[in-house]
Amino acid sequence: MSQVTVRIEEAIAILTLLNSPHGEFDGAVVEDLARALDTIEAARGLGAVVVTGGADGVFGGPYAVRDLEHMGRHQRAAATTMADDPLPAIGAFARQLARIEASPLPFVAAINGTCIGAGFDLALACDIRVVEDGDYGLGFPEANIGLAPLGGGSQRLPRLIGPAKALELILMGRTVSPLQALQIGIAQEMAPDLALDAAMIMAHRLADQSREATASLKRLVREAVTVPLARGLVAEREAQARLIATEEAIARMRDVTRGERDIED
Repeated sequence: MSQVTVRIEEAIAILTLLNSPHGEFDGAVVEDLARALDTIEAARGLGAVVVTGGADGVFGGPYAVRDLEHMGRHQRAAATTMADDPLPAIGAFARQLARIEASPLPFVAAINGTCIGAGFDLALACDIRVVEDGDYGLGFPEANIGLAPLGGGSQRLPRLIGPAKALELILMGRTVSPLQALQIGIAQEMAPDLALDAAMIMAHRLADQSREATASLKRLVREAVTVPLARGLVAEREAQARLIATEEAIARMRDVTRGERDIED
């Protein structure tokens, strides 16, 4: 049975993690995640993706420590150079997160419980995060066992909340509560009830937007933290020149001009 499932409701793909009661990641889970992303990429007519945990109180947990220990012992014995990709299993996980970031579809993480280690990496790769109120933590505890985040968290978290706060959390192996995650900018919304319900409302709104505009805007904003401002401004103007001439944009602007649509809706 796959530990990562995908079901499609109208224009929304719902990716659910079913990887054990504690949400541990391992090579098999990463392979299932890759197949789930294959399914999403092959589907027609999607407007957004929601990622959530299938176990009660768990979004996603750490990479299995027993597997990491085995990798460490193997790496120590083999003395593999960095050019040889010494940790292919970890590299495979990072590649799936890069697929999420590069996708033209917006990904919304519906965080319904514990979100640490690899699970937190997955949440950070998503475009928007919705947290559910509860007694659980979000963060990277890897420093507590002498490791770094596995899927790019040392790079994504400071881009999201700034280097000082990211250093505090990562170096100390600290987790934060859902409310704290909202307050420091990790999460963009706290659900009044279930995170999945709130994320689905958001996903339907995203799916109603122009697909071409959404893809362009996601790319522009994602690249904004890595490219010089002047280059980003040129990219925005180029995107606007494409979008303003699309049939969908013209139709929507016409409706606003006629008073049939509010620009804020």
